Amino acid sequence: MRHLKISQDIKNLNFSKIEENLFYYRYDLRNIKPLLKSNEHDESIENLATFNSFRGEVYENIIYELLLQYAVENESIKEFVLKGPHQNRIDKEYKTGLMIDRSLQIVYKSNYKDISEFDALFFTEDALYFVEMSTSKKTVSLNKRLDKKYALLKLLFPHLHIRALIILTEGTVGLRRFPSYCTIWITKDLEDIDFLKKIVFNRKKNGFKTSFNSSKFIEAYTIEHKKFIYFQTLEWILRRSRQAKDFIVDFSFLKSKKLMNYFDIYTKLYIGFLTNEEFKELVPSYDAEILNVCVTIEKINSTDFDIIYYVKNVNGKLRRVRLTKKETSIKEKELDGFTNAEVRFMKYLIEDKYYLTLDEVKQIKANLKSGLKQ
Repeated sequence: MRHLKISQDIKNLNFSKIEENLFYYRYDLRNIKPLLKSNEHDESIENLATFNSFRGEVYENIIYELLLQYAVENESIKEFVLKGPHQNRIDKEYKTGLMIDRSLQIVYKSNYKDISEFDALFFTEDALYFVEMSTSKKTVSLNKRLDKKYALLKLLFPHLHIRALIILTEGTVGLRRFPSYCTIWITKDLEDIDFLKKIVFNRKKNGFKTSFNSSKFIEAYTIEHKKFIYFQTLEWILRRSRQAKDFIVDFSFLKSKKLMNYFDIYTKLYIGFLTNEEFKELVPSYDAEILNVCVTIEKINSTDFDIIYYVKNVNGKLRRVRLTKKETSIKEKELDGFTNAEVRFMKYLIEDKYYLTLDEVKQIKANLKSGLKQ
C-alpha cells in the first residue's frame, strides 16, 4: 500500500464522536487562561500567536483521535502507537529509545535528550508511517523537520520503508514541495472558538479509559528498533573523518550514504577545532572573549554545504559564524538548544590532532562543492 485515502470525518474535521476525549489531553494553558479572561469581548483573539498555538494543539489531538478510529477500520494498518490519555505508561526511566514523554507525546530520546517528536506513528505490512500535522499555511519549516525525522527513522528501522502522512488545512501553500515519500491530506480549519474556550476552562485530569484495547494498538516502549546514540555518533564521525593519512578530511567517508543520513539528522557534522588566535585572524571584528571554536560542515540546503564555526564565549554564549563573499553572519544560539549541548560535548574531544589551520579550512571549503555532491 503506497497511499492512504482520507476519511470523510478527517477531511471535514468532524469530531463530534470523539469530542469528550479531547478534554483529557494535556495542554499548556499557562498563558491561555489569562489571555481569554482579559479578552472575553475581543474578537481579535483569533489572530494572537498564543491562541493560535493552542488551536494547533487541539487540532493535532482531534486528528490523532480520528486516526485512531481510522486505524480500526483500515485493515492495512497493522499496528498503531498510542499516546496522550490512551497510553498507560510514561517512560521517565528510559535513557534511550522510542517512548512517551511527560507531555504524553511520542518521542525518540538519546541519553535522556529529546531527539525528535512524532505526532503519530503506525505500521503497515512493509512500512512505518510517521504523521505530521500543522495548521500553519506555510510549509517551509515543516519540510525541514521532515528530513530529520525521515533520516532518524531510517536508522531505527533499516528494513522498513519510511513514509510520511502530512495533514494540513485548507489554503496551505507549497504542497508540491514535499518529498515523494509523503501522502498529503487536507482538512477543514478548526474554527469552533467556543469549543476551544470550553477546553481551556473544563479540562479533565482523571477517569479516562481508552477503548482501543486490541492488539493493533501498541505502546511506544514495546517497539523493537535499532539504537541511535546521539553524542557518541558525533564523536565517531569526528574521529573517523580525520583518520585518512593522505587527506585533511576524508570526503569519501562524509559523502557516503550513511553520512548523508546523519547530515539530515544533525544538519552539521563536527570535523575539528580552530585556535582562538586563528579565528580572530579570520574574523578580526569578533568582539567577545573566546573559550573554544568548533569547525563544522553544515548542510545549508538540499545541495549546498559550507564551513560553519560555532564559537563558545567565556561568558557562556554560543554563536554561529558563517563567512560568505557577501558578509560575515554571526547569530546567537539558544542556550538550551541542541547545538549548545553538542558543543558542550565536543569540548571533551579537543586534542591537538583535531585542530585545523586556516589554510586547511580554506582547502576544505574549496573542496566542498564537488566533494559532497551525490
